[in-house]
Amino acid sequence: MKVLLLHPPYPKDDIFRKSMKRVGAVLPPLGLAYLASMLEKESHEVKIIDGPALAAVEDYGFEELANDLRNFKPKVVGISAAYSQIEYVRNSLSLIKAIVPECITVLGGSLATSMPEILNEFKNLDYGVYGEAEFTFAEILKKIESNKALENTEGLIWREGSEVKFLKPKIIMNIDDIPMPARHLLRMEIYRPSPANYRRLPATTIMTSRGCPYQCIFCSKSVEGGVFRAHSAKRVVDEIESLVKDYRIKDIQIFDDTFTCIQKRTEEICKGIIERNLDIRWNCMTRADNIDLELLKLMKKAGCYEVGFGIESGSERILKFIDKGLTKEQIRKGVEEAKEAGLDIRGLFMIGFPTETKEEILETIEFAKELDVDVAQFMVATPLPGTKMWEIAKEKGVVNESDCASFTFYAPDKMPFSSDLLSGEELAELYRKSNKSFYLRPKFIFKQLMKIRNFNDVKRNYEAVRGVMGL
Repeated sequence: MKVLLLHPPYPKDDIFRKSMKRVGAVLPPLGLAYLASMLEKESHEVKIIDGPALAAVEDYGFEELANDLRNFKPKVVGISAAYSQIEYVRNSLSLIKAIVPECITVLGGSLATSMPEILNEFKNLDYGVYGEAEFTFAEILKKIESNKALENTEGLIWREGSEVKFLKPKIIMNIDDIPMPARHLLRMEIYRPSPANYRRLPATTIMTSRGCPYQCIFCSKSVEGGVFRAHSAKRVVDEIESLVKDYRIKDIQIFDDTFTCIQKRTEEICKGIIERNLDIRWNCMTRADNIDLELLKLMKKAGCYEVGFGIESGSERILKFIDKGLTKEQIRKGVEEAKEAGLDIRGLFMIGFPTETKEEILETIEFAKELDVDVAQFMVATPLPGTKMWEIAKEKGVVNESDCASFTFYAPDKMPFSSDLLSGEELAELYRKSNKSFYLRPKFIFKQLMKIRNFNDVKRNYEAVRGVMGL
């Protein structure tokens, strides 16, 4: 069966703010690639259209999508999207039904899972998928081929009259059962990390685990859930080796929420990289309380050059409010150990939480400078549907539901949320202040200059600064 997997295209101006158009990350859609690999295993003919990536590099739009639909003539189209992409989903669905009217349309991703009722907003949408799609989508296709009713399929979202119904799927506990992502269906040459997220090119991303056991109120777990599941160490090293040999990848960004959640597995991955003598550099994300010095040293030996910590706030009260489960002292200790191991540190910070005061935001900015991380990534606290923060935000301020495109975390033109204490304009000004205050420090500039080893480092740092500062 011909199956098209689609990330809806949307204008480049909506993907990146002006200063980031040339340097913003364009990353491969691993979710679609995992799904494609599962469907290919079931002998389906699969095509992936990564609309945002194509739009970012070559102005791909709905006219180009229309041509692809005419040429491929899919039997089923699976669309993956987030809340911020609602209007692009609507436009894509209208186009699909106009060109291939008999095509069955299925919506997945965080939008469908966090808001199953969205089916009633899209007249051209036939079904949705709740949660992880690999097994559910394969089952849907089997039933279509056998002319069986799809209703009551585990993981399916469907309508009964005006009522939307769904059955939650079983959690995929052994994610090694899912084949490696079908990167051969992607135009790998169009993808690029942001300048601060690599040391060598070509570079790409991988995911070695799913789910997160922690309970931060802002985190959307709608698709993967809160049960942590990990690929085996051998499977991870096999995938890294494939990237090195088949795609000549030299640098990898590990996209797990908490890469070191199972420290023994992390050790085995590092030892596997070393034993196979893989020429790879990599970075990862984890928590400041989920590492120790010996593990960090082993990670560095295996090619890790940067570890990212979700720090979020410099206010002890806000850390408790968002259920981070960390204290400032634990964060300081983790950062100190990473520095001692010789690793760069990326600190992720958020401003604009419900109940957060201006003074607490300024405390976060000062904490970033105190920690002296190598990269401070400031984001706007964004209440996503399905999160605990979504409900709190509605009680403690104004959620900008009329502008879904603002729900991006990354400096939207309009703030997705303004609290009872700070207006959207005040939050926007504090966001600009956070970057200028951190990156224009003489100490930071001198430290970056001392790290320069070649012209590529000069270029990376220059582009990164331009993007962050909005120049």
